[in-house]
Amino acid sequence: MDLIIHPDEIFLKGGNQPFFYRCLLDNLKKLFPFSKFQRVESGILAEKFKGEDAERLKKIPGISNFARATKVKSEVEELKKAAGDFVFSADIKTFRITANRTWKGYELSSYELEKRIGDYIRIKKKLKVDLKNYDIDIRLNIGKNESFVYTEVVSGAGGLPTGSSGKVLCLLSGGIDSPVAAYQMMKRGAEVVLAHFQNQTTVLNEVSQKIFDLALALARYQPKVKLIIIPFAEYQKETVKKIPADCRMITVRRLFFKIAEKIAKKERCGALITGDSLGQVASQTLENMNAIYSATDMLKFPPLIGTNKREIMNIAADIGALEISNRPYEDCCSLFVARHPVIKSNIDKILEIEKRLDFSNFKADNFEEFIFKYDK
Repeated sequence: MDLIIHPDEIFLKGGNQPFFYRCLLDNLKKLFPFSKFQRVESGILAEKFKGEDAERLKKIPGISNFARATKVKSEVEELKKAAGDFVFSADIKTFRITANRTWKGYELSSYELEKRIGDYIRIKKKLKVDLKNYDIDIRLNIGKNESFVYTEVVSGAGGLPTGSSGKVLCLLSGGIDSPVAAYQMMKRGAEVVLAHFQNQTTVLNEVSQKIFDLALALARYQPKVKLIIIPFAEYQKETVKKIPADCRMITVRRLFFKIAEKIAKKERCGALITGDSLGQVASQTLENMNAIYSATDMLKFPPLIGTNKREIMNIAADIGALEISNRPYEDCCSLFVARHPVIKSNIDKILEIEKRLDFSNFKADNFEEFIFKYDK
């Protein structure tokens, strides 16, 4: 089938629109290699698109909406025929016509075009025009030489095409929040690299597979996802031996940021991403987040900061990550959760305690890298 795809925020980009269109087109070609994509006056035309891929297309960053469409010449009689050829079910009694002229030099105004096509459908199909309480909306995208006629519009993810807003490093745990944070940054146009701190006390095949499956789930929406696995055994042991239990989570998360910053610079990433949501757990109070985030000077984004758990879980389910995240797995953070963790940390105390850990010998090359592409 053929689809007309309408980008979301690209129209706001003025003279930079071609760059954002190229990003979106490049992403679509890589994510859906069996279809043909080309830019047209009213958006992007997808030819020979597989119906089973429509559900994934709904979640591709940068798309406002899409619809199955008929391409015709921009002539009134051609538009009439295409509109009249739609199969109208017996329960459809009312309709409207919505015309959008991307080429403003068209011979008729939008209103005149809607009236002519509307009169044709009203007589041919014996339906009633109702501009507010309609059963079907027949839409026309009018270009200079070719136009598109369609009815059922499917909403997309919105935002900007992945790769149009730079590159970021997301700290991926084995939980629900961080994959959602990664996806939310993809929707803001960022290319996301994943970094996972491996709990080496429970390195089993199923544990590694869970992290791989989360990366693969995110690769459904970004053409290529790099996953970096960081071995953490040495620091796990040192932290348990040298850091008081109530401060371990804050200290180890500061250590995560210090390591992640080195890797981010090596990967040429401009920011660090976390799945933090304000007040969700003890380490995510204002005081503790301030202590943790001050570990490095690199820009940090917590895209879920004002999002509640139910909303996060809904997004996780929608992108196919929730079931994977719910598999049993003790990540690094789970090892350092104290029975009574500090809620309002004192940064001076944390800095003094932190001196007990020697971070000077860490090099940003002691890790494994994996590349994931969705090829189903």
